[in-house]
Amino acid sequence: FQISGFPNQKYRSQTEDVTLITAYFNIGAFQKTRNTIFSSSTYFNWMKQFEYVSNTVILYTDENKFAMKFKSIRKHFPTYMTKVFVVNQSNLWSFQLKKRLEDIYNQTEYEEYYQNVAIPAYSCAMNTKYELLEKVITENLSTTAFLAWIDIGYFRNKKPGYIKMSIPRNVKDDHVSFSQVDFFNDQLTPTEIVYESRFYIAGGFFIGRSKYLLMFAQDYKLAVEWMIDMNLMNSDQQVLYIMYSPKSPFKPRIPIQTFFQPISLILRSTGRWFYLGKVCQNLI
Repeated sequence: FQISGFPNQKYRSQTEDVTLITAYFNIGAFQKTRNTIFSSSTYFNWMKQFEYVSNTVILYTDENKFAMKFKSIRKHFPTYMTKVFVVNQSNLWSFQLKKRLEDIYNQTEYEEYYQNVAIPAYSCAMNTKYELLEKVITENLSTTAFLAWIDIGYFRNKKPGYIKMSIPRNVKDDHVSFSQVDFFNDQLTPTEIVYESRFYIAGGFFIGRSKYLLMFAQDYKLAVEWMIDMNLMNSDQQVLYIMYSPKSPFKPRIPIQTFFQPISLILRSTGRWFYLGKVCQNLI
């Protein structure tokens, strides 16, 4: 297990193209924080930024309207650069866990959570990322050596102009790379990580080579199943923390490489959640 930070440096010498994988599933309006409610219109608005992203993008969604809009905003790119798949939630492993998550979130131990944490469908949607990564790789839907998961709202604060996401030279071939958003605490137990909603890496954007991402996604799914058996669940960021915690039984096959600026961890600045994405962005 490795955490590596590259503070106070910029990486603009990219070497490899990357295919972006994203998704939107309609789980209804929900309270993300105490003062923020996300609805389908929120995601429709955020999705528009993909008009300016000059990478091949693979989108999964359960809404035909969303699929059509996504293809429409990217119609100026060659057709091979936008692949859209409409799927049913009920056919996905992650959403098939919903009933089991409902039972977990009905436990009294979860009553003190923020409302958004205890929404089974939200946890299902977060777990879907890793299932869809596995699907893209096993079905050979990408031709690039590197893949990236990117949340549909990741570019919501992007500045005007076209961009291209590329892989920094510093990325380690046999790792999966994330933005680090907090200091790693190797003394936290899985229960503490879940009940206290602790995190150390951001799940909104991460990159890796296909063969390593495949093993990483498979390990993630095993971790989810173990946590459910232990009556534990939260978002994917807690699952990731538990996977790499020495207090858990997991021995993940793929190490993590993290990108961060130490001052942003100390100040807890919003930008720390998007640091790796900024490193990968090139204006064109």
